[in-house]
Amino acid sequence: MNILTEREKTHGPFLTTAAKAQQLKDAMQGGKNWSELDDVQREALQMIASKIARILSGNHAEEDHWKDIAGYANLAVQEIARLNSYIVFGMSPTHRPDEHNPETPSPAPASSAVPGAAGQP
Repeated sequence: MNILTEREKTHGPFLTTAAKAQQLKDAMQGGKNWSELDDVQREALQMIASKIARILSGNHAEEDHWKDIAGYANLAVQEIARLNSYIVFGMSPTHRPDEHNPETPSPAPASSAVPGAAGQP
């Protein structure tokens, strides 16, 4: 079976799903706090909107859509926890763990806020 035909069963018709996703994303961008969000928060919300569009247009009982929403929300929670831990340690929030300076401790990794959610959707 063709991959596009297979995906349409779970994701819905692409044109329908794309239109619904763009409506949701436009509504989010109109929110008063949109400009205050960082890249991770914006991307997580946009990916969640795409998954919601698939639920509304395709198979609403497809578990992966729901797991992906939880996963993207969890990624945002982890990033918020990471940024907050830098504030506690008095470090710059732009410092990334992969840029570790031996003179400054890396914050403890954030625990999963969504039990059973996948780390990467």
